[in-house]
Amino acid sequence: MRKILCCILCGLLLAGCAAAPAATPETARTGETASTPEAGFSTSETAAVENAAAAVKTRRLTVVLNGCIAYEVDSAGGSLKTAIAAADLVVFLAGDLVPEDLPGETRTWQQELSADDQATMDANWPGVYRCAQDICADPAAQQGLLDDAGVTTDFSTMDLTDVPEQLDDMNEVLTH
Repeated sequence: MRKILCCILCGLLLAGCAAAPAATPETARTGETASTPEAGFSTSETAAVENAAAAVKTRRLTVVLNGCIAYEVDSAGGSLKTAIAAADLVVFLAGDLVPEDLPGETRTWQQELSADDQATMDANWPGVYRCAQDICADPAAQQGLLDDAGVTTDFSTMDLTDVPEQLDDMNEVLTH
């Protein structure tokens, strides 16, 4: 029964459907209690769920970063595509699925790029980074560009407090 439950939970995590709100001190204690062997889950089952969650976070990061190389900045609509990539990056970084070692995971992704993809990233990243910073600093000022790009996210309702620092961490990796 526990294996079936674990498989279902892993499937939900891999599908990206199990996004949960950030843990508070109260829920963190409850979560710790629920995942201990005494609560009915073995250590290996807990490890499997944690590994699945880490895989989901890495996959989400890969998808977001791939969005930064899915176009050429000099092509038609390049500024709008840059805005879409920046918006997706901000949404990702403001969410619950950010890897614990964001710089390390970003470095791993970058090391796997082909020479052509790295050249595209080198050309696109400064604009994506700048646009993402602008979204964090003043979402309302970017609304016209975001509307033109078809981005419907309401950034004014999001907690973007940690995003600029995360962007800087990623920029440090991607530009060195």
